Amino acid sequence: MSRYSQFKVFSIVFGLAYLGLFFYSEVTKVAMFRYYPVLGRFSRAALPLETAGPPILWYSWLLGALVIGGALAAFIPRSWADRVPAGWVWITAFAMVVVIVVYERRWFY
Repeated sequence: MSRYSQFKVFSIVFGLAYLGLFFYSEVTKVAMFRYYPVLGRFSRAALPLETAGPPILWYSWLLGALVIGGALAAFIPRSWADRVPAGWVWITAFAMVVVIVVYERRWFY
């Protein structure tokens, strides 16, 4: 598998996994870990908002998407990866941005 084919698969899967982890944590309030900037530390358990402040889940989404995207990019057969058009990387990225902007518009209206 060429590096370009691996990159196409990784980019698409990373974006979809990130979006999935984002929505999963929004619905279930479950994440692999949280970063508490007030405390300056990571925690697997949800800490009380009064003492720890609001958590940042973004690092958890990035790590999860990195692992899922890297694993699939490494194990997808070359014949499959070579068939993925390069345009799908851009289409997927654009679609994910639109989905997140539409979802997050609740903060602005």
